[in-house]
Amino acid sequence: MKVTYEEQKELGIIRESTPRFLPAKTHNPRELSNTDQNLLSNAVHAAAEMTSRRQMGHIVRSDDDAITHAKASLLYSVAYAFAAALITGAICYVGYLNEGGGGEFYFVLFLFFWGVSVLTVLYFNRGQGLHHSSTGIAHHEIQSREKVAL
Repeated sequence: MKVTYEEQKELGIIRESTPRFLPAKTHNPRELSNTDQNLLSNAVHAAAEMTSRRQMGHIVRSDDDAITHAKASLLYSVAYAFAAALITGAICYVGYLNEGGGGEFYFVLFLFFWGVSVLTVLYFNRGQGLHHSSTGIAHHEIQSREKVAL
């Protein structure tokens, strides 16, 4: 048995409610001064000009090459090498104090682990430097265009 909407109202299942509509506040539109209008217009024109030339100008350009990247990588890796030397030296010194024995073993151990850690840091820093360089960005651009072309 189906009960219609009107029958549900008569039975009291559906109550009549008063409308709860609240109109929005009226506000006065703000007028822009001539200076503000000119500034906004110039900003829109500048944005349109930049986006129209984006296809050619959005790639980072630089005169860096592999040699300058290698020199820069060595330069900022000195700090990592120094930190690795301090940490490795401290660990070997604690081992020497706890175990005793000849210092030559701990010196060789220090040199070995310090060399491994410095080479590891240099490897990752070099890769990261090339990844974020202008050449790396250009390679990523080429790869993304190849993916789109496929």
